[in-house]
Amino acid sequence: MSLLVAGRFAREAASQGMGEVCAVFRRSFYLRFPGERYACIGDASLGCGPLNALVDELQLPSIGERFALSLEGAQSWAPAALAPDATPEVKALRAAARGRVPSEGLGGLVVDAHNALSGHAQPALDAIDRWLVGNALDDDAQALIGLGPGLTPSGDDYLGGVLIALHQLGRKPQAQGLWRWLEPRLVRTSAISGAHLAAAAAGEGHEALHRCLDALCTRAPDWTAVLAALDGVGHCSGWDSLAGVVAVAKIS
Repeated sequence: MSLLVAGRFAREAASQGMGEVCAVFRRSFYLRFPGERYACIGDASLGCGPLNALVDELQLPSIGERFALSLEGAQSWAPAALAPDATPEVKALRAAARGRVPSEGLGGLVVDAHNALSGHAQPALDAIDRWLVGNALDDDAQALIGLGPGLTPSGDDYLGGVLIALHQLGRKPQAQGLWRWLEPRLVRTSAISGAHLAAAAAGEGHEALHRCLDALCTRAPDWTAVLAALDGVGHCSGWDSLAGVVAVAKIS
């Protein structure tokens, strides 16, 4: 199977040789490669991301099938870095997001709306907030890891958004500290979600999330188009990740 475009982590996975199909969805499937590396294969509607490998014609395989990915001719994708002086403006995002945040997951936190999941997660969310302003990271925070349903649970996506925002907003040492704390605790979640968190620890997420970060630091962005793109990222993964971004942006 040849590729049109692939993110850095997908390319590194494919370079390991044969992969095994380990998860299949309506518009994508995952290949697991040696060393617990993963690539998510899909058509253009999947969008670019660090683990994503896009093909022109998607044919869904069966669980357990094995094959290699040809990187020949595939374009590389990586998110663009924000300007060093980028300053986020959360107020405009919150105004645009009101009325369109999903009722599930942690995306409601973007507009300070709560549900049963965020209520359950509140001690962990408070622990992350305290750490972001300079306090020690206590054990309450680990309740976010693996929290919620789905292949990449809401709590993981939130932590991924925090990691990416720290990288992009000039707080890379803090992102590295969070990853040192998080990596040995990934046994609490799925291996695929852990692979997405490893990419987030390098500052990389779905292109729609990076568009949100860019819009946060832009005068008069087109939030309607930006948030529409975010809607298509997982069941509510895009919004969960954006909530983590906002946790960092509101104090940056």
